[in-house]
Amino acid sequence: MRGLQLLVLATWVVLFAVTWRAATELGLGGGNVFFSDFAHPWRAQFNTDLSLHLLLFAVWVFWREHSKLLGSVCAVLCALGGIFTFLYLGIAVYRAGGDIRAFLLGAHA
Repeated sequence: MRGLQLLVLATWVVLFAVTWRAATELGLGGGNVFFSDFAHPWRAQFNTDLSLHLLLFAVWVFWREHSKLLGSVCAVLCALGGIFTFLYLGIAVYRAGGDIRAFLLGAHA
């Protein structure tokens, strides 16, 4: 479980650094690029795949939370992108305390 904690932390740091660079160099209008990329078939495939993964992850987050209000907020933030997703994963891994069942099932463990 310690390895998973380190992996989640490392991925969050990398994603944060890339996001910071993009925001400082190009501004916060990245959503325009994401949606305009749907005109290109392979970018559309990748963005659709990514969007569906984010949606599936958001459903899992909503399901595993004790509070459905908190689950709703976290699910929406996870569906919007990776920075919050990796932060959520890091907190969930830490709270599970090494118990993979508690990590995966949350309130249902």
